[in-house]
Amino acid sequence: MLIIRMTETLSLFDEIFSDTGLLAKSLTSYESREGQQQMARHIWEAFEAKKPALFEAGTGIGKSLAYLIPALLWSYRTGEKIVVSTYTISLQEQLLEKDLPLLLSALGLDLHVVLAKGMGNYVCLRKLDEVSKQHGFFDQSVDALVGWAQKSTDGSKSAIPFSVSGETWGKVYAESESCSYIKCPHYKQCFFFKARAKVQDADLIIVNHHLLMAHLLAEEERAILPPFSRLIIDEAHHLEHVARSCLTQVLDRIQLFKSLGRVHSDAHPDVSRFFHIRDLVKDKALRVRLDIDFPGEKRELLNKVHTAFDLLDQIFGASSPSFKWRITPNIFQSEQWQKELMPAFGELKEGLKHYIASLESIGKEIDEEIKPKVENALLDISQATERMKETVKTIETFFKESDVRWAEKTSEGTTLSIAKLDVAPFLEEKLFTPLKSVILCSATLAVGDTFTHIRENLGLREEADEQIYPSPFDFQNRTRLLGINDLPQPSSFQFISEAAKAIRVAIEMSEGGAFVLFTSYDMLNKCADELSDLPILRQGDLPRHQLLEEFKRNQNGVLFGTDSFWEGVDVAGDALRLVIIVKLPFPVPSEPILEARSELLRAKGRDPFIEDSIPQAVMKFKQGFGRLMRRAEDRGCVLCLDGRLFTRSYGKIFLRSLPECVVSYKDKQSIQQEMKNFYRTGA
Repeated sequence: MLIIRMTETLSLFDEIFSDTGLLAKSLTSYESREGQQQMARHIWEAFEAKKPALFEAGTGIGKSLAYLIPALLWSYRTGEKIVVSTYTISLQEQLLEKDLPLLLSALGLDLHVVLAKGMGNYVCLRKLDEVSKQHGFFDQSVDALVGWAQKSTDGSKSAIPFSVSGETWGKVYAESESCSYIKCPHYKQCFFFKARAKVQDADLIIVNHHLLMAHLLAEEERAILPPFSRLIIDEAHHLEHVARSCLTQVLDRIQLFKSLGRVHSDAHPDVSRFFHIRDLVKDKALRVRLDIDFPGEKRELLNKVHTAFDLLDQIFGASSPSFKWRITPNIFQSEQWQKELMPAFGELKEGLKHYIASLESIGKEIDEEIKPKVENALLDISQATERMKETVKTIETFFKESDVRWAEKTSEGTTLSIAKLDVAPFLEEKLFTPLKSVILCSATLAVGDTFTHIRENLGLREEADEQIYPSPFDFQNRTRLLGINDLPQPSSFQFISEAAKAIRVAIEMSEGGAFVLFTSYDMLNKCADELSDLPILRQGDLPRHQLLEEFKRNQNGVLFGTDSFWEGVDVAGDALRLVIIVKLPFPVPSEPILEARSELLRAKGRDPFIEDSIPQAVMKFKQGFGRLMRRAEDRGCVLCLDGRLFTRSYGKIFLRSLPECVVSYKDKQSIQQEMKNFYRTGA
């Protein structure tokens, strides 16, 4: 057997990756790729050297196999656990359902691989039992949930074969704050703890970036993952954003209402936690407080919530339906904020502190012999108070000096957010310093030919192996990058109408099979309206996966998409033969994080456009460009309607970051003829 006679692992890679090796025997369409084998070797060497590494793997390298093979072999040889983190669900599914079963079979390895999910992905049997007894107040899916839970071996939301409303799921999912662990009567049947036991025993653990960040933020006694020291992060270009998202604090009226509603509901007092406790306590004074005092305090607190958030809504009432407004020091010092908003949120904070103290007193006043009978109610009250404490901290933090603060207006009201401007110190302390090896990989990590931007933003300061593995695909002969030199600039009021005309002609030349990628819904909708006579699949009309399936079925479809269609979408073959990038994907300058970072860089005498905006746009552009060629036999055109790609000096950075291909920047008629020749004659 292969593993038994394995002496030097690096020499084994030749046997695995060669044209007649183990992968070739397991995959009928396998072709040996030098970049794939090099990447696998470099990961192994990084593991041995106990250092981090950054690898950009072009389309067609097969990076998932390139990192899974050394991960599996390392775990087998050393007994160490390996964690692999991804951003998208589709990549997780590929790893678990396709790549890993194939590799374990091909390598003859008996290793335990699991997908780790957060606690909130699982149904709580204790909560489900309680909700089922209050059935009249919830939708009919509760009965179905009970029946499903009795038969399910997984217990996670993704495995539920029917629709469950957000309101119902919010009442039955597992949460650490309301969990009594081994004291729970359902502990032995608990889906989460069964899954957790599998994770503890696993050799290779698949997670997503959000769960990885949650693990890094958790206290040691509440660690989500078992101890590990080797980590592979795929789709690593998303790591900074996810880290910042997990470190962001939000003041949200709706979420605060939900926390308060978990304790007591005026609409349905007989299902509130106060009601369950009151029926069992003997102390008359406490019964009165549970019936009258506590509900009254909650109503007073709700009035304070309304006062603060209504004032916030009034301030932004004349603004557009959805926007973000950064709260600068000048705004913060304004009379309206200092004399109206701050006092209102100060009152809310004090009301929360008073109500928290009242709730915490309940457990102290209940006789010990009764406590076991009301333990679940007390747990839910405790959970609600913990969330209220977090709200108190967020209010205190927001109204002090903070990194970045902004108000965000949505259809549900206005929220206040505080974010870390720089997540590098957090990642350096929690991720790179304690682990022996962190491997960062993606199809888009480098800008030009350097990793400087990603290294600085993630806090990777130590020496690391850095490699770019170019795509093995024949972009030179199978791809065209085209631009039209007589279109208006994107800033012109004529741009949208002229862009729509150019999109129409390009679609005629390719006979459909086109992704048209936008940087905003506004521009997408305006162009779609201009082309309303065409059978366009428009993002937002259907769920994303349905749009994609319809596009693949059609073979001549035209899909208009924004952010989520720039990456993580795989359409191989002739169904996708044209990608139109309407505008270079520069981040919005008024976005609070970008605006604050720009100010910081300027204060240091640096150029934020060159050091921040361009790198972000280049990585996003590379993702959009990468939608076209997914297999070696694919071919097509990428048409960029933003002339700045070809005329501005920074355009060279974009072009240098792409695979080498034929580039043409000409007038409309010439580009039309070039596309016609390419699609009709293959020239």
